[in-house]
Amino acid sequence: MSSVLSDLCRHPIVQAPMAGGASCPQLAAAVCEAGALGYLAAGYKTADGMYQEIKQLRGLTSRPFGVNLFMPQPDTADAAAVDVYRSQLAGEATWYETQLGDPDSGRDDGYDAKLAILLDDPVPVVSFTFGCPTRDVLDSFARVGTLTVVTVTTPEEAQAAQWAGATPCACRASRRGDTRAPTATTPRPTAPGSGCSPSSRRSARPCRSPWSPRAA
Repeated sequence: MSSVLSDLCRHPIVQAPMAGGASCPQLAAAVCEAGALGYLAAGYKTADGMYQEIKQLRGLTSRPFGVNLFMPQPDTADAAAVDVYRSQLAGEATWYETQLGDPDSGRDDGYDAKLAILLDDPVPVVSFTFGCPTRDVLDSFARVGTLTVVTVTTPEEAQAAQWAGATPCACRASRRGDTRAPTATTPRPTAPGSGCSPSSRRSARPCRSPWSPRAA
């Protein structure tokens, strides 16, 4: 019996791609060498920073690994409320001798630049969090031999990922909240250009958990 995950690694274990520094190349390499699937977190990094970590990881292991991307987010924030909050934080920023971040700088998290790198120099697995990419994006990765995974927290998100052509889905409890996709970034079955038209629904590959069986 084979599965998407067992085709990649010896043990059915995936290291969580934790953005913010924890999922470093050294940790991912150790997980890979232990027989599980190691992961790099591209979130909150520049495209070049992501690529440097990929090259570092390749120097530490020859085993398959994954890279997780954040999907671009819609501009739904109340600009006035953000300005007020920024003013409230100014005193603490001065106290800690640091600068406040630009609230508009990371909305897309360098998504297009990261896609370009990963398509030009493919890695074994690419996953997406906070939304579902278009069928065109997923098909582009399929053409270069990359397995794509979409994080989902509801049946509706799983269905959208299936329609878009995701191979497996990573299912997480919706109560966690931190990995839910904003409604505006989740493709709808009738959205033009979303890869989710009725015809693509018929041709979409099954959306499976990495642990569900498939033919060897």
